[in-house]
Amino acid sequence: MKKSILSLAMLLLTTISFAQKSSDKHYGKNIIAFNPVTLMSDSHVGVGFSYERLVNDYFGIKVPVMIGINSQYTNIGVELKLYPGRNNGPAKYAIAPMLMFGVGETRETMWQYNNQTFQNEQISIVTPRTHYGFLLNQTLNFTIMKNFYIGLDGGIGLNYYDSQVTNNNGNSHLSFAGQLQLAMGVRF
Repeated sequence: MKKSILSLAMLLLTTISFAQKSSDKHYGKNIIAFNPVTLMSDSHVGVGFSYERLVNDYFGIKVPVMIGINSQYTNIGVELKLYPGRNNGPAKYAIAPMLMFGVGETRETMWQYNNQTFQNEQISIVTPRTHYGFLLNQTLNFTIMKNFYIGLDGGIGLNYYDSQVTNNNGNSHLSFAGQLQLAMGVRF
């Protein structure tokens, strides 16, 4: 297993270093992407879209939007993508601090005893949710053809405010935030 992971890491580093040497092609400054799979913390699964504008060879600004398919949930963010090895090659790595805002509701099903019928009944509880916070994403993009790319983003962070959090520590509304998404898009 260790050899497989090491081999994969070496292949990835070789691809990235090759990409840095062959960055004389112009791939475009705009990226529009479709995210067929987006996973967020608290079991939210969704699809999304994003737009990224590459400001220069080392910086980009991205606006991703995710809509839940397993819950009534929408998340929007703003990322500042920092490309340490430039963004104009076939393989690109970026560190992307992101501010995000999400709104929606969660549904929970539970059993409750009914004193009138003397039986347990299944009830559904709907809880509205609003949160905003910060993520630190790691991004890896591969430009397959001149105008088509695939990417993988993943990150962890903290929600500074989460209306769903209920704990015994007073008024703290902090919660964990995380995401993983696959993207396919057009670069022009």
